Amino acid sequence: MTQQFTVSNLWIASAVAAILFDILYPIGLALLVRRRLGVGWRYFGYGALIFALFQILTRVPAVQLIQAQIAPQLQESRPLLFAWLAALSLSAGVFEEVGRYVGYRWLMRREEKTWSKAVMYGVGHGGIEAMVLVAGLALLGLVNLVALSSLDLSTLPISDEQRAQVEAQLAAVQSLPGWTPLLGAWERLWTVPFHVMLSVLVLQVFRRAQIWWLLLAIGVHALLNLAAVGLPEALGLEGLAELLLPEAIIAVAGLVSLWVVWRLRDEPREEPRADA
Repeated sequence: MTQQFTVSNLWIASAVAAILFDILYPIGLALLVRRRLGVGWRYFGYGALIFALFQILTRVPAVQLIQAQIAPQLQESRPLLFAWLAALSLSAGVFEEVGRYVGYRWLMRREEKTWSKAVMYGVGHGGIEAMVLVAGLALLGLVNLVALSSLDLSTLPISDEQRAQVEAQLAAVQSLPGWTPLLGAWERLWTVPFHVMLSVLVLQVFRRAQIWWLLLAIGVHALLNLAAVGLPEALGLEGLAELLLPEAIIAVAGLVSLWVVWRLRDEPREEPRADA
């Protein structure tokens, strides 16, 4: 029996639009920061490098390896699943925020660490995540969906159990509105400001000589991750509701981030008054 999956034109268009946004948005932000704050591209590169070293090349492979080993246990135990989500959230906070701290110390060394540099540093950190990790995975997912839509699923050389899993995943995709891929662009819209805020928080370790700012950044990062991935699971949400709740949480976090970034900006230095 022929089993075929269809990808709507709206889904493809939305996915392409989201991928382009994920790539162009950080570049546009960086251009704006460079123009308005006079910060060089070097600091964008610093943020990108730190994300690559502390996420793409270290944490992400380690997480994938561990998750592959414990996947059956995660499916059978909800307490273990929530513990794993908490561990993932905490590890993201630790790796990325310690990475930011190392970047300030290692890459900027003895130069003055300013708010403007921190903003560009954060755009680079969150930007490379959007451009490489998010856009890259979205493109791979789109290619796979389009490829599967041209195949008869019953002819795939996989086991019946694997075929059933593929069919269930494709059916879930088919049940969602065609604009659903745009949620990825919406998430990046607010996630990059969140990364900027985290860079500004870690900056305070050096500006105020207080290490607890690093611990605060780790905690805030871990808490947002846990809320975004854990709440839908805890509430048993499915379908569109499961996708929309994290995006609402991230949007609120992004708005708060903009306020925090502004509040922690460097105050203008007062010029000494000339004696009368």
